[in-house]
Amino acid sequence: MIYKNLYIDGHLSDLTVTDGIITSIQPVQSGVGIQDSVINNHDSRTVDCHAMRWALPAMVNMHTHSAMTLFRSAGSGLPLQQWLHDTIFPLEAKLTPDDIYRGALQAFDEMRSSGTTAFNDMYFCTESTIRAAAEKRMGGIVSLSVTDADFEDPDKALHTHRFFNDYDRTVSRLPHGITLAVAPHAIYSVSGKHLRYIADFAHEHGLPFHIHLSETQAERENCLKEHGVPPVVYLDQLGIFDKVGQHFIGAHALWFDETEIRILGDHQVTVVHCPNSNLKLGSGFRFLYNELRDAGVNVTLGTDGCASSDNLDMIEAMKVMSLLQKGTRLDAAALPADEVFRIATENGYRALGMDNCGIRTGAHANFFLVDISRPPFTILHQQDLSPEQRNSLFLNQLIYAAHGDCITETITF
Repeated sequence: MIYKNLYIDGHLSDLTVTDGIITSIQPVQSGVGIQDSVINNHDSRTVDCHAMRWALPAMVNMHTHSAMTLFRSAGSGLPLQQWLHDTIFPLEAKLTPDDIYRGALQAFDEMRSSGTTAFNDMYFCTESTIRAAAEKRMGGIVSLSVTDADFEDPDKALHTHRFFNDYDRTVSRLPHGITLAVAPHAIYSVSGKHLRYIADFAHEHGLPFHIHLSETQAERENCLKEHGVPPVVYLDQLGIFDKVGQHFIGAHALWFDETEIRILGDHQVTVVHCPNSNLKLGSGFRFLYNELRDAGVNVTLGTDGCASSDNLDMIEAMKVMSLLQKGTRLDAAALPADEVFRIATENGYRALGMDNCGIRTGAHANFFLVDISRPPFTILHQQDLSPEQRNSLFLNQLIYAAHGDCITETITF
């Protein structure tokens, strides 16, 4: 594949992909990029973008429940615990494996159409999500979500123990680009005994340990009442961080004190900010990004499931994350566009162990194209902009003015 006359980092360029690898990026000078003799090679397929497309690395949705596209906007207006117990859990009890497969298919179509090609999912019936991901050429982590009931209820325990007991056979049949993880739902739904068991399993097999963490103030207060310490300290006392270390992924991660942030940083864990979901469920808004970043935590971004975020648009999630930092810190310069884009891409790649990503020679071809003829991008075409100025302006317009529907194509090989 040859993509002619598209912008990369503010430079008009031609990009060539061979066998799924970016093999050439050549600047277009005076309207001439890759020579016609190369373009006319019948073994190549050429797309001329006419200086109206911008290429960017594909994004990573680091916390979602893909099949929840089936429950979009369900229980709107309810706080987290009431939303879970009165709306979500009863609906989930009726789901079949085929329902989950079809819900995940819809999710992956939505992700791809808005520039996301990798994900970190937390749900049950992992086989259905894996099947959908393979069909849609998505990569990432499929985590089995469990609660105490999944170990103790006879019907649920059968599936749970099958996952743990048959792990080696399951992992040997995984499609390319998909890995497994274990996902205790939360500290309030999984006992210390089962948290330790899951962490031991994750340590033994080198798996991510994916959990909802400090999502609400009530979760924090209840942990203080029950265990005498806040959630991160509680997990540390259980030995979770010593067992899983950098494989720990804490979703939401809103309600921390300085001690907790230090513990997370010392273990170089990953946390996932889910701003839209946090706001809609009334869980909180003051995400301590600077403090977590400076402590050594790998901060990433996710949408959560469609039942609480209502969509899977990572461009919208980047906008809300950045605006919350500016507003809560009373600083218009807080979390600029280029930094929040790195959070949605590079930090996510790091968490998923995805090496060799990005738009550069030798990297895997995993990128999306933005239509810069759309209204949000019109002033990009001013001739007096340097490539650096044009790139900065583009990222700001993408994140603050546009949405995922400006993306025309998502490329993975």
